[in-house]
This record gives sequence, C-alpha cells and structure tokens, in this order.
Amino acid sequence: MKLVNEIFEISESFMKDCNYVRLDQPQIKKLSELMLATDNPRFPIPEENNLSKAIMLELVAASVNYCYWYGKHDIRPCGSSSTRMYELLLTSFYDYENPNTKQLKKCLDRFASLLINNRFPLIEERINHLNQLKDHAIGYCLLIEKWASVDFKGSDNIFSFLFDELIEKFPGFASDIFLKRASLFFVQLYRRFGWFANELKTLHVPADYQIPKMLEHFGCLVYNDSIKQSINEGQLISKNSIQECEIRAATIITIKKLCELTKWNVADVDSFLFLRRNTISNPFHLCITTDY
Repeated sequence: MKLVNEIFEISESFMKDCNYVRLDQPQIKKLSELMLATDNPRFPIPEENNLSKAIMLELVAASVNYCYWYGKHDIRPCGSSSTRMYELLLTSFYDYENPNTKQLKKCLDRFASLLINNRFPLIEERINHLNQLKDHAIGYCLLIEKWASVDFKGSDNIFSFLFDELIEKFPGFASDIFLKRASLFFVQLYRRFGWFANELKTLHVPADYQIPKMLEHFGCLVYNDSIKQSINEGQLISKNSIQECEIRAATIITIKKLCELTKWNVADVDSFLFLRRNTISNPFHLCITTDY
C-alpha cells in the first residue's frame, strides 16, 4: 500500500542518522516474548448495534482524537481524555439512527458545543476538523458499509482504496505526515468489527504520546539526555522538530518489528501497550499538535 509504505520509508530516513532516539533490538525481542506469553488484549469499545451509526461514530471520534493535556502531561482540563470525548460523542449522536445530512450536521454541531463547554484543548482545530466531515462523511461511511457486506479477508485493494479516500476527502487526516489518526480510524474499525485483521499486520502504528512512553519504559527506545530532560521537566518539544520526528519514527519502526516478531497485527500490539499506559507514572513527551 503506497501511503503506508511511504510512512515506513519516511520513518527509516529519520532513523538513518538519528541523534536523539535509538532502538534497542535485544529489548524489542524481549518485549515480543513478553507479549507472546500474555493473552491477546481486548480493547474496550462502546457498544452500538446500528452499523451505519457505529462507523460514523468512529470516523467522528478519529477526527478529534488528539491532545487532551494542557501545560503538563497530567493536567486534563475538566477531565479531558479520549474516554470523555467518546462519552460526549455518544451523547451528541443519541438520535442519529439513519444516514441523513441534516441530522449529521445537527449532531456534529451538538458535539462541538459539548467539546467547547467541557473546555477541550485546541478547540478551534477540533471544530474545524468536525466541519470537514459535514459534506462527505455519510457517503464515505456508506462506502465502508457497502464493503462490510462482503468478506474483508484478503481485501488489500479495498483497504488501500478506503484509506486513500479517507485522506483525500478529509484533509484533517492528511495533515499529519505520519497519518496517525488515519491509522487509528482503521484500528478502531478492527477493534469494533474485526475488519481488516490481515491488512493491519502491515499498517503503521498510530504514533502518539503514550506508545513511545511505553516503549521507552520497556527499554525498546533509548532517549538521549536532552530528550530525557525535556520530558522529565515538562518542556515542550516542537511539532515537526527533529526530536519529535525521531520519537515518532522510532515508534513506528519498533512497532513494525514487534508485529513481525509476534505475528500480531498493529491494533493488538498498540492495545498491549496503550492499555498499560496507566501502570507507570512516567510523563510522556509534550508536543502541541492535532496529529496525536
């Protein structure tokens, strides 16, 4: 798949002459052995029996699933989090039962108001990303629903087409060179429906704050002293800086290696790490961005 292959190529190019982050191959192997000794993780997903609505919920959620902290890694205005975002999303879409443009816009506006009133960070950016969904989200979700009626197994071409369509129709997803939220959308479809299990074995990880934190904790990523100091002291790391790009590139390459060693797909590897994020108190790197 062209877009995903390009992300791996970009990641490799950052790590050829890395200065701030390196991979520890023996520790990556050790983590893969630990993963294989545990049960495959089950990611919690809010229940929704309406197929059209469930796909729409995941698309809307992925469009604004980023940057919940403010100032410090552990300060979350009004309890801002991905869990809280989903709660507000479900409240906003309580009466969305059938694909309808007028109703979708009403629900999106309702969701935006709740995000504002609950003081979510980067609110202007979130509203802009929600507005991008108003014209094409229904058609895109119906396209996915159409393919859901056939067997997704072995459907590389379908997956590639749907991934490309997501990037082209909604520029908010395309703005991140590492395409984190685009990857996350399909990861969530797998978690909810079991779709694209094989395709996700070669998909890149949604590289964010928590996954590199956990990889560093397990010794798979080794930060130099300057990045360690920045993280421990809560200093901002600039978006698109070489430090930030190396953290995310190293994360993507490491997760790819873990997928290869465990034969798990990227969603299950991500779940193993993400669901353990609160077991350690280490701060994550601070970068103000809509990318993650």
